Amino acid sequence: MANTTVTVQTIVNNSVSRRKDVDKTNWGDNELLAYLNKAIDNIALMLIYMESELAVTEGTVTLADGDQEYTLDDEGIDNFWAMAREGVYFADVATPLVPVIYGAKVRNMDIAASPVPTQYYITDDKVGLIPVPSAVDDLKCRYFAKPDELSLDDNMPYNNVFNEAASLFMDSIAALRDEMDMTAYQNARVALESLVLKVVKYRNPIGPKTLPEKG
Repeated sequence: MANTTVTVQTIVNNSVSRRKDVDKTNWGDNELLAYLNKAIDNIALMLIYMESELAVTEGTVTLADGDQEYTLDDEGIDNFWAMAREGVYFADVATPLVPVIYGAKVRNMDIAASPVPTQYYITDDKVGLIPVPSAVDDLKCRYFAKPDELSLDDNMPYNNVFNEAASLFMDSIAALRDEMDMTAYQNARVALESLVLKVVKYRNPIGPKTLPEKG
């Protein structure tokens, strides 16, 4: 299934909600699509918290001599949420750049330019390098991006591994639409999170198979 394309429309058409409402008198496609997008947003957040490779996007920043900061959107690093661990590096350098806070830029203002920066920091819309690069090179960035809002014609993201979890959440929220019960909504979110955790843990079998008990 990971090697096939499954459209959002297919997920909607095959959902429990649609089977119960074939004539679309209770839940239209656009309403179910809104609930499905909410599921994908929640899944994306969980994948970021778990640092899952399923959610990593790769980009390249072209450095210029003497320029310390680079606007992420201008460099094609769109919808930036967070940088992946050890996610900033040069292709020909074995050690990734070390993330630091903005104050490190202030403390290192007097340091001479370096052909290869060793640290980076993130502002609201830029990535900055310390020391200032004095040679042009390509900086590789592995980062987490906010998922684009899906339309009915789009393909499902994340190699289809969360299709069932997203569909279940969509059906749950559709069924709760008229109840206005936040407890039930929270239960639906907990169920979604549980499914995502199980998929991610078993997809890459590293570490224990059981989650630690809450203290």
